[in-house]
Amino acid sequence: MPKTTCKRSRKAALIFMVPAATLLLQGCGQEKTVEAQVYNTPDECAAFYNPPAQCQAAFEEAAALHPQVAPRYANKQECEADFGTGSCETAPQQQSAQGSFFMPMMMGFMAGQMLNRGGMGAQAPQQSSAAARNSVPTQPLYKSRDDRSTFRTASNAPVASQSGPTQVRPSAVQPKPASLARRGGFGSQAQQRATAAQRSSSYGG
Repeated sequence: MPKTTCKRSRKAALIFMVPAATLLLQGCGQEKTVEAQVYNTPDECAAFYNPPAQCQAAFEEAAALHPQVAPRYANKQECEADFGTGSCETAPQQQSAQGSFFMPMMMGFMAGQMLNRGGMGAQAPQQSSAAARNSVPTQPLYKSRDDRSTFRTASNAPVASQSGPTQVRPSAVQPKPASLARRGGFGSQAQQRATAAQRSSSYGG
């Protein structure tokens, strides 16, 4: 039976080696990760042996998507509370009861299948519907005020802690239309970790 086979394979993998267990678990219903590339700027992208023209094209595609997906805040103060002073801008063509909405500035970009590392290989001319669902769209990335080391999507999904290739789950990084965010949306998790670390340190002392 399929379920029994999956369970037996999982046990065997755990006995012999961890990498094999990971692969088998993915085959037993868990979503497989795919490679994407994360950078602060097009120049940084090119420094990783990616074709400069493709890096620039990926950056421009992410920048075009930025105003469509970046989280919206009712005022600049709330936005800067999450992203830091000077890290927010007016959202285009949108108004709140108090005036304009604000959104964080784009602080990096993620390229999915768009880059051919080293200029090798060629892009598939057309993806199947199944492949499209499992693809990683090129998109803008952000960094919260309280967690400057982590690149995050507009919906606050962490994708990498440094520039370069990374593994992501396609379903976790699909861009969504911009929505109104509340203060603490991007910073709350980092604040909770910092508070927990402080408490742990004080108890240990």
